[in-house]
Amino acid sequence: MIKLIGLNLLPYREIARQKKKAEFNRMMIAAMILGFVLAGVVWFLLNSLINDQEGRNQTLRDGIGELNKKIEQVKELEERRDAFLARKNKIEELENERYKAAMIFNDLNRLMPDGTFLTHIQSKDGTQYSFTGVALSDSKVAAFMRSLPSTGLFEEAKLVEIKTEKGVQVFTVETKLTRKVDAVSKKQAK
Repeated sequence: MIKLIGLNLLPYREIARQKKKAEFNRMMIAAMILGFVLAGVVWFLLNSLINDQEGRNQTLRDGIGELNKKIEQVKELEERRDAFLARKNKIEELENERYKAAMIFNDLNRLMPDGTFLTHIQSKDGTQYSFTGVALSDSKVAAFMRSLPSTGLFEEAKLVEIKTEKGVQVFTVETKLTRKVDAVSKKQAK
């Protein structure tokens, strides 16, 4: 007997194609869902990183603001300190000047030879002095001029003018204070 070949008339190729298409659609939907989930996770992570960075930036801004306030306070304190030191230095300078004047008058009193008198003392800038006085003779003026440097307070004296009036010598002598005077007056102030 002859067997007839059986023909399968069912549309199996189309069914297989539809199954593949359905499987492809499921995979696409799963990939799309997975993509949305990954995009959401990445967005969430990036957003949290941005928020953390903004928080750190705000902390830095707050810290910088506090430091700027402290810097202003330090500047104000430095200005107050400088003003205080300036006042202190001025007071010390005045104290030194007070002792300097006493030392000058004390030494001038000891230096004056008999028959010599000072009539006027003038200070120029606190270091250069001009003495005007009268003496009985030129030798008394010369003795006065020689004795000025011997005290250690004054430098070598210069005779500016000498003239005879009414039988006495009227003289003007200029000299400068030595630097030792400041050191001595500071020691005496302490």
